[in-house]
Amino acid sequence: MKFLIVEDESLYADQLQMIVEQCGYEVCGLTDHAEEALKIFESQAPDIAIIDINLAGQMNGLELGKWLKRFKPNMLIIFITSLQEEKYFEGAKEISAFSFLNKPIDQQVLQRTIKLASQFLISNNKQENGEDNILKDLLVKNRSKYIKVKQKEITYISAEDKYCSIHLDNGKSYIERITLKDLNQKLSPDIFAQSHRSYIVNLDKVEETDTSDYTIKIKENHIPLGETYKTYFLKKIGI
Repeated sequence: MKFLIVEDESLYADQLQMIVEQCGYEVCGLTDHAEEALKIFESQAPDIAIIDINLAGQMNGLELGKWLKRFKPNMLIIFITSLQEEKYFEGAKEISAFSFLNKPIDQQVLQRTIKLASQFLISNNKQENGEDNILKDLLVKNRSKYIKVKQKEITYISAEDKYCSIHLDNGKSYIERITLKDLNQKLSPDIFAQSHRSYIVNLDKVEETDTSDYTIKIKENHIPLGETYKTYFLKKIGI
């Protein structure tokens, strides 16, 4: 279990690292800037992030949390803050943060939060990788009917506003009224990855990835590879 800590007050940063390690877990990155945290995320792939909301730089902790969840939807985020405004708590709720703790941090509360988050992640991983390793089918609506779609049959998904087009191996496609973010939560992270703000692809279906013109080829389809998603996507396909 690997933790990323993003805290711009050195005393708190040292305290957080000490408590995580006392709980028996690895701190794979410790930084005081969101931009550096993204680089650590790309290289270390942490499981859980502890983030101070009030960070120096162009991106605050909430914005960083959104980016991390976009790249890795099942990542757990523990926010800490000395800011009392309700809008920050609402922002944490919006991205489904695991916990929201106020400074000064109670050591016992933090230890328990870390242990609960770790156990929660372990339990989720066991469910996702059960003995039969069964992928849940998606239910898509076609007029008055609901049709089961196997995840392995999906080639890619494109999104526009609050609608997603789900494209299948057999050439069929279905349009669902759901955001790409919400649909991504239903997909297996083992075989799907977001390549662009409007696209998710099945990694098993990728035939070519062109890093010069930023495209991914699946059958006759050329799907965009966004600059923001490039490093993470290449890592997902083993490059």
